[in-house]
Amino acid sequence: MEIQKKLQEYNQFVEGKLKPDLRDIESVLTEKSSQTKEWTDLKNTLKVLKEFKEKDRDMNILLDLENNVTAFAKICDYETTYVDIGLDYKLEMNCEEADKYADIRLRLLQKEINHLRELAVKVKVHIKMVLLAMGELQATLNK
Repeated sequence: MEIQKKLQEYNQFVEGKLKPDLRDIESVLTEKSSQTKEWTDLKNTLKVLKEFKEKDRDMNILLDLENNVTAFAKICDYETTYVDIGLDYKLEMNCEEADKYADIRLRLLQKEINHLRELAVKVKVHIKMVLLAMGELQATLNK
């Protein structure tokens, strides 16, 4: 009876605490990966803008205005851009500043991603250890 109770407690711990923690970590990891993609896209866009500036010609683009509305636009000024720095604030920067800012954000995101991956590994190890303990308890129960 005591072993059955312990098995049930361990199972509740895994299902009620460890697995939800792992899902939360994985959810944040997905969000951070998405942010990394956005900053990488910004760096790539800045690189393309620099190439067009060097060729000294205008760039025609298709601009997404949201809600399935798009418009054609022409880029004539390659010197400044607006960067969303969070909380819906946009900061005007020249392309070099924006590139440096994107590098800083990418380094920070990579540190956060590495930390979250380490946390996920720790939680997975805890789950496996509890499952092994449950297996040993189950084996003693079956004897």
